[in-house]
Amino acid sequence: MTININCIIIEDEKPASDILELYISNVEILHLKGIFSSATQALNFLNTEKVDLIFLDVNLPGISGINFIKSLNPAPAVIFTTAYPEYAVESFELEAIDYLLKPIPFERFIKGVNRFLKLKKFETGMINIDKTSSDKAFVFIKCDKKMVKIFLDEILYFEAQKNYLLIYTENCVYRTYHSISEMEEKIPEQMFIRIHRSFVVALKKIEGYTTNYVEIRKNKIPIGRHYSLVTSDALKSFLQIKH
Repeated sequence: MTININCIIIEDEKPASDILELYISNVEILHLKGIFSSATQALNFLNTEKVDLIFLDVNLPGISGINFIKSLNPAPAVIFTTAYPEYAVESFELEAIDYLLKPIPFERFIKGVNRFLKLKKFETGMINIDKTSSDKAFVFIKCDKKMVKIFLDEILYFEAQKNYLLIYTENCVYRTYHSISEMEEKIPEQMFIRIHRSFVVALKKIEGYTTNYVEIRKNKIPIGRHYSLVTSDALKSFLQIKH
């Protein structure tokens, strides 16, 4: 039996929709029929086209993803995508297939798709991925007028410089016009910590630290006075988990 799953993306952040579009393109049975930046834009399409699955952001301009699904009768299957975990309970009360937290690893995306296939009795189409493959969590960041794919586990630290942000990775340095606060919203807090108004660092990349700085690749990155207690607690907690 040939399985064709028609899906759409409703997402107002271009980097997030780019990631979902890339993931969908790598799954043969998924057929992307449209990308919309708001729920109201998608409504006319849903009224005229057959859609099996929606990848839906919770926080959207106008009507939220949660309220949008409540308004549809019947509603297609939905996988919510968001940076905020607090809506998870409400999403499952709406019988959502899954609830994916950004940044979304490819393996976690596949798990959500497989859950959809199982619930819809398409077990023969279940997708297998190589656990040792190079598919890792990443973000798309606009740098020098193009979207650049940056793997999270290759990032060393971020440094705010006036009106732009430098992203230091294991191989190069990227420059973007995102603010450091905007970047904090895109990256998982269990992997990164803000230690200064101008610096966010990757916990796993810290090679040494004092009360005044952390050391990454021989670079001494200052710990801000207002961030010292949070940084100290985070480092102690991280070291306990690591060991």
